[in-house]
Amino acid sequence: MVASPSLLALRDLPVTAAAVSPKDDAARQAALVRTHLPSVWRFLRRLGLQPDDADDVAQEVFLIAVRKTDVIEEGHERSFLFGIALRIALRARRTQKTRAERTETDVEIDQVRSPDPSSDELCARKEARVLLDKALSEMKPDVRTAFVLYELEQMTMIEIATLTESAPGTVASRIRRGREQFQSAAARFQARMR
Repeated sequence: MVASPSLLALRDLPVTAAAVSPKDDAARQAALVRTHLPSVWRFLRRLGLQPDDADDVAQEVFLIAVRKTDVIEEGHERSFLFGIALRIALRARRTQKTRAERTETDVEIDQVRSPDPSSDELCARKEARVLLDKALSEMKPDVRTAFVLYELEQMTMIEIATLTESAPGTVASRIRRGREQFQSAAARFQARMR
């Protein structure tokens, strides 16, 4: 599953490298959306939001970012967007708890785009995504956030500490616990497959 067509249409805005300058806010805003929408949406899904909720939150993230384009430091756009996404996702998750639980077990986070994947490769990828989603769903939100940002989004511990307003040692501890929980989930999954 990928971001909805309406959100993906935002990525298709024409932007040339020469057009992106601090003075040209519209071009910078379009480039911001085009460059970062897929990773923000994946991050939101991996934080546990349903696809429709991830679409809504991603849209809200970019609406805020567009209004604050002038305060986003050049080269720090990703951290800024992930910070907004994290705060809105936490709020959305709290709101979601008050609603009836929805379950969609067959929703995939990433869409396979390979032109000729083998059926074995497709099955392995699906199993890996199921394992990832299951393992992430069992983690506490703070552990999940640190684990996803570090392992999947490739952010540094310092960036994560700044983003989550946590001490670097706390971030390291959460990443370690996330790894342990993930390895435990993988071992259980492999034992079931035998």
